[in-house]
Amino acid sequence: METPKITMAELQGKDGDELRKIVLDLAEQVRERDRLIAELRELIRLRTAVRYVPSTEQMESLFPELEALAAPGPEDEKSPVEAHLRKKPKARTALCTAPAGTPVLDIRHDGDAPDSYFRDGVEYRRDGDKIIDKIAFVPRRLVVERHHWAQYRADPGVEDDNGNKVVAYRSPKTDGIAASPSLVAGVIVAKFDDHLPLYRQEEMFRREGHHIVRQKLASWMIKYYEALQPLAGVLKRKAYGSGFINKDETPVLVLDVKGPAGKPAKNGYMYITVGSTYDDGERKTHALVVLDYIQGRSREVLLEDVRKYKYDNYIMTDGLKQYLALDKHCACWVHAVRQFKTILKANKHEAYALKLVTIIGRIYDEDETYRRMLYSGVLDRQGFLARRKAASLEHIDLFFETIGEARRRYSPSGAMGKAISYIDTYRDRLTTYLDIVEATPSNNVCERIAKSFATGRKNWLFAQSVDGADASAFFYSLIETAKLAGISPYDYIEYVCTFGPCCATDGQWESMLPWNADLGRLDDLRRNRRDAKADSQRTDPYVFCGATR
Repeated sequence: METPKITMAELQGKDGDELRKIVLDLAEQVRERDRLIAELRELIRLRTAVRYVPSTEQMESLFPELEALAAPGPEDEKSPVEAHLRKKPKARTALCTAPAGTPVLDIRHDGDAPDSYFRDGVEYRRDGDKIIDKIAFVPRRLVVERHHWAQYRADPGVEDDNGNKVVAYRSPKTDGIAASPSLVAGVIVAKFDDHLPLYRQEEMFRREGHHIVRQKLASWMIKYYEALQPLAGVLKRKAYGSGFINKDETPVLVLDVKGPAGKPAKNGYMYITVGSTYDDGERKTHALVVLDYIQGRSREVLLEDVRKYKYDNYIMTDGLKQYLALDKHCACWVHAVRQFKTILKANKHEAYALKLVTIIGRIYDEDETYRRMLYSGVLDRQGFLARRKAASLEHIDLFFETIGEARRRYSPSGAMGKAISYIDTYRDRLTTYLDIVEATPSNNVCERIAKSFATGRKNWLFAQSVDGADASAFFYSLIETAKLAGISPYDYIEYVCTFGPCCATDGQWESMLPWNADLGRLDDLRRNRRDAKADSQRTDPYVFCGATR
């Protein structure tokens, strides 16, 4: 906006009223210019307040960082503070731990130790042993599992499509391949939970002396994905039969999906659905995670499965406008106050933003307090809902009262005004979670899964095909479901890969759900692998090519 200007010639011949009007117009133009400048300055502060690089990466190099992290803290440094003012050092927390069942190896260094020891002219007599426990590492090893299957041959002259032989496999899709479920489970978890692309895993195997190419690793995973397809259907049906659902989406690039210009389309997303159901008897919430590859975020695409499975309970999402078509909708408080937190990054003294964020922080405390009482049995379902709602509404009412005060003080086009406008859009949907036992104030359960997926995406960048994206979505679903169930993702994936391909009925597939899985069935298999011995007569290396003689 240009600075208002007026010449003396334009003022000549004007009476008092006309001059007064000109002055008022100029003053209004100056106020509008100042308002615009203030908004632009605020925008600059908000843009520059975001840190794009973690602080540890801003150090000069890796070694100064390690030295800084290993340097003694303030409580370790001696200072000349008087004894009555010196604070008691904080108790050190364990930085390294191992389970009680960890194997122990005693290494003796005292076999020829004398009974006495001299240092600086002082004689020290032997007084027991100084024992130091150290963490040791045993490189992983591969074991050859030699599976024996009954094989049958037809009478000579009989015409068939099986090459005159039949093998009594339990699961024809996976029993004939050259990889044990334990190995495939390790590859899956390393790729989708540890975010190691297959080419890196190939290098790791080579470093350990094993030649397993990434094409073979990919082939094995696809075989198990195809064999476990019915489980994907069970997961989705169960998720849409839950008492409550959280949803979110995160971008994914699929090279085979082309846009209008012939380049890979950028409208691909991993669609995250978390279905939760509280079990009154067990006092636990069972949760299932389902990831789907979708193209676009239109209302029809996002709500397709909601309509397909006739889901009619509440759904919590972020602020994407397409979800406003839902009749039973919960809005996320994290997204509601996110813009206020951004404002505080630029100006930590912004009083209203700080007050609003502080108020909403209390509803999380209320949810955690009463949820602990629910899970411990102190409160039943109705008691939890009633007490959480009463306590939370006090803070929420204060929040909206403060919003009303702030609205009168800020321009609608400024950062605070836009943050307040977001609250106005979702106001009625920010309190609906209080009537649902499975719901928390935020959609963080989906945000954490999206973050895990995004971390992996930084390593592998894209999927080649839609089938590859679907397979990735399925394995991510299993891993994230295991995490929410509180069990090891590797244990769960190995269990599913070991027993899942043999399932035939819906009941058998439902036994693969984490709260139904009997992980103890893996113990004997693992014990046998640990006890496996090498073939002392063999001199040639093993070559694995799947089904052999």
